[in-house]
Amino acid sequence: MDICTFWYGPRLREVDRVCLASMVMTGQRVKLYAFDEIANLPKGIEICDAAPILDKKYLRRIDPDFPDIENAGHVVSQFSDLFRVTLMKKQQGLWLDTDIYLMKQFHPATDKPYLARENHFRLGVSAMYLPPDNPVIGEFDAYMEGTVVVPPWLGFRRRVMRPAWFRMTGQKVTPATIGITAFANDGISRMAKRYGFFKDAAPKENFYYWTARDALRIFDPAYGLEPLDHPDFIGFHVHKKDPTNQPLVPGSFYHWAANRVADYL
Repeated sequence: MDICTFWYGPRLREVDRVCLASMVMTGQRVKLYAFDEIANLPKGIEICDAAPILDKKYLRRIDPDFPDIENAGHVVSQFSDLFRVTLMKKQQGLWLDTDIYLMKQFHPATDKPYLARENHFRLGVSAMYLPPDNPVIGEFDAYMEGTVVVPPWLGFRRRVMRPAWFRMTGQKVTPATIGITAFANDGISRMAKRYGFFKDAAPKENFYYWTARDALRIFDPAYGLEPLDHPDFIGFHVHKKDPTNQPLVPGSFYHWAANRVADYL
């Protein structure tokens, strides 16, 4: 199965270059969807036109004032969430975020959803596959074709209370202001529970070996290459990115990982 991902903008961050290079290094086909040319692609990445998958107009569906807003990055993140589900509908492959470092080829079963746990309550969506008949795709379709601003699958606080407060205080209500996880781990976790496949989620060690503040351990030599020893480890979501802009620390997982793909950069 092909790996699919998305980028908005003319240049990748260095962490995304490292992670995309790791995907290529496995020998699996990697398709990076974009609207424009990208200047600093790693070797072996196949660039694809994003427009046939999802039109740019959905950026303004998320916030009508995009890109002239303070939280433009949130809009792009939510567009990416819509994009990945649309890819599943169009059967283009599986989804990996551009900041997933992949250690080996990843081929989930095509007849059932693939999502791994981030914790006991939520699923991660950085690595994802949905069969085209999965009901989550239908929920996204109905939302994207409609005019309702707030997704109906959210909990009472975000679906009712937060929009009401915004309206009372004169703030605009858009998907971006409701919160960036509305179409991501919060929203999809809720639907996975509703449709009965939350319980079948893959172990967190597949892609979320360390999460929250512990995700910084990949930059700490004290933890070394610990994730590689776990039998369920497939790759790592580099959630905490600030240290990737600093000198790499020898002996850390990220130092090893970046050097491992140097020939692809």
